[in-house]
Amino acid sequence: MPPIHAPDSLKTIWYHKQETRKENYNLKEFILYSFVYVPMPTIWLIILYFLVKSNYWKKFFLYLGFIFLLITSLPILSTYVEKFFYNDNYRVSNHHMKPAYVLVPGAGTSLIGNEATFPTPETIRRARHGIELSEQFSIPLIFSGSGDAAHSAKYFNDEVRQIFIVETKSLNTFEMAKNIKKFIKISDGPLLLATNPLHHRRTILALKKQNFDVLIPDNYLKDIVTSYSIIPSTKGIGNFNEIIYESLGIVWYYFTGKI
Repeated sequence: MPPIHAPDSLKTIWYHKQETRKENYNLKEFILYSFVYVPMPTIWLIILYFLVKSNYWKKFFLYLGFIFLLITSLPILSTYVEKFFYNDNYRVSNHHMKPAYVLVPGAGTSLIGNEATFPTPETIRRARHGIELSEQFSIPLIFSGSGDAAHSAKYFNDEVRQIFIVETKSLNTFEMAKNIKKFIKISDGPLLLATNPLHHRRTILALKKQNFDVLIPDNYLKDIVTSYSIIPSTKGIGNFNEIIYESLGIVWYYFTGKI
């Protein structure tokens, strides 16, 4: 079924038929926030500590783990490293093209109570940003993801002038880039991305692999809180874990031909 183009009509919501599979627990949330107080490299080194038999290597991995724990807990480290993932060249003001759609990738759902699901804070932030961009450029929204896309559409149903598509089949960034080709034409125009700047590089590469033109808002850093503190903190560890997660995602996508 083709999507319905109705930019001047009342709100149009198009739900893609979802596969009959149990909605997965958000793996990213589990990886990042179950170990929010311990950086991933330290976890890997602790595992190696228990795997090796040599006392020399046990001490080596133990000391190295503490060093990583200290270094990665410094907020200034994450502030500088995460700049690698930003893509200033894709700002709207750098191109003479008007975006056709605002694309809001989902960021998962959280389990609440008796297996009830609710959008994660990051999903809500992305959706709010997407709504602002949709109103600013007077273009329709695309919510894409799994259950998070449907939740976002319902959660903000009264605030959005028009939702063009709610795509609920994708479980990751690659599937999103591939699946939205079924509903919109590349020739319609660029996609304006509403997501965490740390997620920009992988998302843009995945979309360009599918031949989409991609733009990002000029003010995409407006909600980024940078810290150049050299005082160790759990927030520094959490930010570094997100960088590790995103780096592994890019590497995996590269070697599997998804970007």
